Amino acid sequence: MIGKPADLPKGLPALGCAVCLGLATTAQAQDRTWDFTGYLYLWGPALNGETTTGQSIDLSFSDIVDNLDFALMGAIEARRGRISILADALYLNLSDDQDSAVGPGIPATADVDVKGTVFSGSLGYDLIDRDETRLFAVGGFRGMDLETSANLAVASGSQRISGEINNWDAIIGLRGTAQLSDRWGASYYADIGAGDSDMTAQLSAALNYRINNWDLVFGYRYLTWDLGGSQVLSDLTFEGPFLGAKFGF
Repeated sequence: MIGKPADLPKGLPALGCAVCLGLATTAQAQDRTWDFTGYLYLWGPALNGETTTGQSIDLSFSDIVDNLDFALMGAIEARRGRISILADALYLNLSDDQDSAVGPGIPATADVDVKGTVFSGSLGYDLIDRDETRLFAVGGFRGMDLETSANLAVASGSQRISGEINNWDAIIGLRGTAQLSDRWGASYYADIGAGDSDMTAQLSAALNYRINNWDLVFGYRYLTWDLGGSQVLSDLTFEGPFLGAKFGF
């Protein structure tokens, strides 16, 4: 089943569009003094977490591919001098239904559905801009809007919880790049934050290979939340490799 654009949460994509339009307007006002970079990528994350009823969620990349209805991932960066602005969005619509067991000879069926958007926006400032090495301090926010449901059914009955998680967290971190040769480069990113979540954090590292006017990018990304006990999920983690393209415009 192919996900429909109507499935997208209304708030976060609208905010992402507003950011992009704002950047474009600023660029025109500055007489094209802003440089823009776009990123399109495929991320192969495993999904791990736990519901507030104690059910564990453990979906590998192959599970997600088998159960993926729709995915959209990308980012845009604007840079002027030592200032940078980055907006990153991830949309997933997936489900899993599998046989499990709650004890010897007691069959059960477990299923989980997760659909929604994660959007991050940050402002960066160059701490180091020397030769082929850059280090940025970043600060901003991360928003997560997920519709989730989980169910455990056994012969004697079933238990289902569902709802929407809409969390906004402030984040701070570091981001860096290094040019290793004429064609090879490296980048890394780390942040941590809190707000509606008890804690959220992200780590990523990547290598870039220059091909004509664009870069092939491959790396690993880790994104996690400690949601506390008041949500449908008490914690949620996405982690796995990614492959994509980086291009200026």
